Amino acid sequence: MVDNILNITSVTENNDSSTLLSSESEGTIKQPTAEEYNALASLYKSRKLTKKVIYFYAKALALRESTLGFLNKQTANSYADLAEAKYSDGIISKSILLYEKSLQIKEALLGKEDPEVAMIYSSLANIYFAENDLEKASKLYTKALSIRVRSLGDHPQTATSYQELAFFYATAKEYEAASPLFQKALEIRKDLLKMSHPDTATSYNNLALCYYHLFEYQKAHDCLIEAIKIRELLFDSKDEIVVSTKNNLSEIKRKIGENKKSTNVSLFKKVTSIYDDLFKVKKIVA
Repeated sequence: MVDNILNITSVTENNDSSTLLSSESEGTIKQPTAEEYNALASLYKSRKLTKKVIYFYAKALALRESTLGFLNKQTANSYADLAEAKYSDGIISKSILLYEKSLQIKEALLGKEDPEVAMIYSSLANIYFAENDLEKASKLYTKALSIRVRSLGDHPQTATSYQELAFFYATAKEYEAASPLFQKALEIRKDLLKMSHPDTATSYNNLALCYYHLFEYQKAHDCLIEAIKIRELLFDSKDEIVVSTKNNLSEIKRKIGENKKSTNVSLFKKVTSIYDDLFKVKKIVA
């Protein structure tokens, strides 16, 4: 367990892994557990030392595979952990292979409709999306969403799937397809996470930007107002995310103002045209 790690806070990246864990009573090196390797990986992850993260996750995976076997949930988790670390280090193909092994184990142990299976689909979709393989990304996002809807119903993970698929469509500028998905993610988050959660603010913000691109500026304005209310509760007023949201609101207000001017000009022209026609009629009658 984590408690067995000695002097973990004093570990530096120059330490050799063989000196990290020792028995105080005997002064001899003891065999670390997979959990201890994972704890060290998490430590280095917080320090953004990706090579060290990969090293210790690989150690945990090797240990679990040798002691627990391939078809074990903890082994599957180790494959997924290492896959994430490899992706962070830019090793794309290896990351995909590791995620696929994790998926293979979890489907065999848990079935193809388990939320943990959906989690792997979502992770793979994010990779393919980032690598611009849009067809694969779309299929995997849809699979993840379908599993979560059936197995979890309205759940934060389901909201995440709606959000991911909506973002996929929005990036492709298919805003009409994205809008109802963003709305569904928002509904779930408002209900389950309430109005003071950062994910709820994110949903409001993304829906607002979607409405903006659909030229529904008043709806975009109303959503951004809600996003700002939440973010001002959670962050300092000068925080980048608050400032950015307020800048977006200013742009939308400008668009609303332009629309009002355009509407007024059109109305003036229409009224003027009616009066001109009436004047022409009067001249003819006279």
